[in-house]
Amino acid sequence: MYAFLLMAHVGLAVLALLLTLGWAAFVVAASAGPSRSSRLVYIGAMASTGLTGVTGVILAFAGAFATMAFPWIGLVAVAGHGFAGVRSRRYLAGDRKGAAIGAAALQAALLLVAYGVMTTKPF
Repeated sequence: MYAFLLMAHVGLAVLALLLTLGWAAFVVAASAGPSRSSRLVYIGAMASTGLTGVTGVILAFAGAFATMAFPWIGLVAVAGHGFAGVRSRRYLAGDRKGAAIGAAALQAALLLVAYGVMTTKPF
C-alpha cells in the first residue's frame, strides 16, 4: 500500500507541475480574460496539487517522515500554490496581466522548489 501511495504521490506531483506550467503559459499568452481551455488547465493544476498534498500527508504519517521538514515544505507549497493560483486567475479576469504573470510565476516557483527539495532530499 505504501509503495502504491508513493507512486501516486510522485505521479500527481509531476502532473501538478506540468499543469501549473501550462497555466502559466496560458496566462502569458492570454490577450483577454481566461478562456475555456485555460480554465480546465487551471482546475486540473489546482486539483492535482491538492491531491498531491493529501497523498503527501498520508505518506508522512505512514512512513518515517512525520517528524521531518518535508510535510511542512509540502504544506507551504500547496497553500502558496493555491493562494497564488487564485490571485493569478482573478488578476487575469480583471485585465491585470502583469500581476497575473507574477502570481503564475510564483505558483510555478513554489512547485519547482518543493519538487526539487523532495526529490533530492538534501536534509
